Amino acid sequence: MRYAESLSQTHLGVRIPRSTLHYWEVRRGDVVVEVLKALLRLLTHVDYDYSVVDSTKFTD
Repeated sequence: MRYAESLSQTHLGVRIPRSTLHYWEVRRGDVVVEVLKALLRLLTHVDYDYSVVDSTKFTD
């Protein structure tokens, strides 16, 4: 919950207290699941050709 609280501050610009997050998780878990499913459906339509992860380290 602490991590989610800090993420809310970072990404939304407002601090959502842990008690509120816990309430949402317990009382509105079904709504959260539906929102996540909707986001996943939207993200599956994002088109990309390829992705690259470069972990090259240069030494001096």
